[in-house]
Amino acid sequence: MPQQRIDFKKLRSQISLQYGIDLDETTLIVLSILTGELKRQHTIMNQKQEEMAAQIKLSKKALQVDAVHPRWQAFWHGMGQWGLGLCLAVVLTSVLLSIDWTKERKEKQLLHKELELCKAAYYQKINEREAKAASKTGNNKKK
Repeated sequence: MPQQRIDFKKLRSQISLQYGIDLDETTLIVLSILTGELKRQHTIMNQKQEEMAAQIKLSKKALQVDAVHPRWQAFWHGMGQWGLGLCLAVVLTSVLLSIDWTKERKEKQLLHKELELCKAAYYQKINEREAKAASKTGNNKKK
């Protein structure tokens, strides 16, 4: 780093005008060294700050809301958080309900067939009894 010559007259007049203090050469040298170090560190900090701001802007771009379709973006974000579990729960529930409804329908059909068979057997028994009763009364009339 090249050393700069210190202009004591200029520095002394600036301090005397700004603060109203008259400093000697040793104090002016120390002051100029500290001022130079502060400027150097400020430039380094400014560079780092600009780099961080650029990185924040780049990372922020990936998280920005889609200006054209914000609702779709929100929908797919929600699907990513809860959607898969909810979809699986709905599918599983619908499969189980469909199996249960199918069983109930088969049981109803089976009960309906059994009822029809019982009705048919009941009517058949009644017809047989009536036929026996009719044949007994017919035999009794013939005698």
